[in-house]
Amino acid sequence: MPLMVLACSCSSTSYSYRKSDIENHDVLTGEVVVDIKLNFTKKIEATSSPRNTVEEAKQEAYYKAITQNNVDVIVDPIYEVTTIDSFLFFGGTNTAKVVGYGAVYANPRTKVEAINELGKTENANVNKFNSIYPAASEAPSSPSLQSLFSNFKK
Repeated sequence: MPLMVLACSCSSTSYSYRKSDIENHDVLTGEVVVDIKLNFTKKIEATSSPRNTVEEAKQEAYYKAITQNNVDVIVDPIYEVTTIDSFLFFGGTNTAKVVGYGAVYANPRTKVEAINELGKTENANVNKFNSIYPAASEAPSSPSLQSLFSNFKK
């Protein structure tokens, strides 16, 4: 009687975003405002390995894209998901590819510092900007730059 040995290996990898839920809601935190420096000259992309769920595949692709390209965030990511249906007990995997433009965080400051920064902006400069770069696709319900700055006095 031949002896048959079956060897298998298990592996698990997880990916996360820079997000954490705070269980204790009594913790006071200050809001931070950052600018992003966007690189329009180079699209970045990454592809996940086969995963059990679409969400896992998307998270891995996003993680790979930001770590391999040394960026903090992908602006307007577009995902292409490929799903292989399961047959009996085999298959059922998802692969995701993400494409977008990478950006890095710059100029971190508190919300109060950002408001003070806006307060120093002169309305005349906002009007000049609006005349050079009109907001052709601005939504009717969103406030214009002029109305955002109208509450600030010199």
